[in-house]
Amino acid sequence: RLTAVQAMDALLPQCEDVPSLLHSIVEPTAPALYQLVNECDEVESRSSCLDLLANLICVQTGGSLTNEILNTIVAPLSSIWDNAIDQNLLLKRSVLTILTCIASLVGPESCSVLYPLALPMIDDSIAREENMFLSKSALKIWWVFLRLSKTYDPLLGKLFVRAGELSKDLEHMVILMRVTEHYIILGGANFLNDHATTIQRVISNIVGEVRPRGTAYMFLVIEALLRSFPVEGGSLLQSSGVLKTFTEACASNYFEDDKCEPDRVIVLYLTALARVLLSAPETLQTLLPLTLASGAVFGEEELISLYLLKFQVAGNGAHGMLFQKLWALLLLSFYPRCQLASCCNTVIRKSNAIFNIFIYVLKNANPNDTNVLSYEVGYDEEEETVEIGADIYEALLQEQRTKDIVRSI
Repeated sequence: RLTAVQAMDALLPQCEDVPSLLHSIVEPTAPALYQLVNECDEVESRSSCLDLLANLICVQTGGSLTNEILNTIVAPLSSIWDNAIDQNLLLKRSVLTILTCIASLVGPESCSVLYPLALPMIDDSIAREENMFLSKSALKIWWVFLRLSKTYDPLLGKLFVRAGELSKDLEHMVILMRVTEHYIILGGANFLNDHATTIQRVISNIVGEVRPRGTAYMFLVIEALLRSFPVEGGSLLQSSGVLKTFTEACASNYFEDDKCEPDRVIVLYLTALARVLLSAPETLQTLLPLTLASGAVFGEEELISLYLLKFQVAGNGAHGMLFQKLWALLLLSFYPRCQLASCCNTVIRKSNAIFNIFIYVLKNANPNDTNVLSYEVGYDEEEETVEIGADIYEALLQEQRTKDIVRSI
């Protein structure tokens, strides 16, 4: 029977063009596989049975399995999970994979039915040290649930308290940043009110600890936060010391310190500062002037000069016009009646360069801002290639774009 399991698993890819055949074998195969799981002594054999079941589900098309069949598949999973101890712990990974496949199959209309079973399993996978090897599988199904959510469910939101601990391990940073970004877009003010402390902890654990590519992923969270909540998000970032870290990095780059962050990172930091200062200009007085270890002083004039120096670099990438327009709006806000006298004086002295920026943005921003594209980072790692729910995500993102100050001017 185990040989038959291996043979069937090997033949599945060749049967994908015959969905009726795949559908017909699930109903009799699922109970037989569960029976074989109970009869096998070796963990590897039991795992092979569950993996075949997961693969059978994954190759099904939407709506091809009845609720009766799905209930047959789901019913034993709780018992398998509870009894997966000692050498059988590996079976928990198979259970999570099966639930991920079922959630993907049933789609946004029904996946929440799995919450009472799946969410405690995800929580258990992350909370208990013995289950930490399940983190990748747990994050995968967590991500799928989020991608399939059209509205914010506080029950799903409760899981986010685990993100703070997860953020200490940079191994899963990429998908955790996408999870956090999605929560902010999906949950809005309700999520922010419930989980501001955890958001602070997640961002603080990442900022300054990753390479430029990691910073690009981290900025997904910063953008989602400040795009809809520039004042509240700015306050959150300031109280956690993140804005100070951004400012210190900008100062180091301006004075060309040996260990300064590269321009592509500084552009992201300057964009975050621009969003905060456009909505809460008084924040600048809490950040500047800044004295470096070398004795160099980074003040308002140096900050404005840095925006001018990096303006062309900010235009790189599909989202370049978004960044450049944000920067132009910030520079414009420093003109009278700005309450920051030193900023007013600086922009007046540098008006020629600043007006060239205004002219550039006016000439290159398309009507209706069709080329002012939202910030995004392309997929490049296997653990985050989840395309399911892309249309739902895009609809949520489009709704958030309408709140962006860049598009209101």
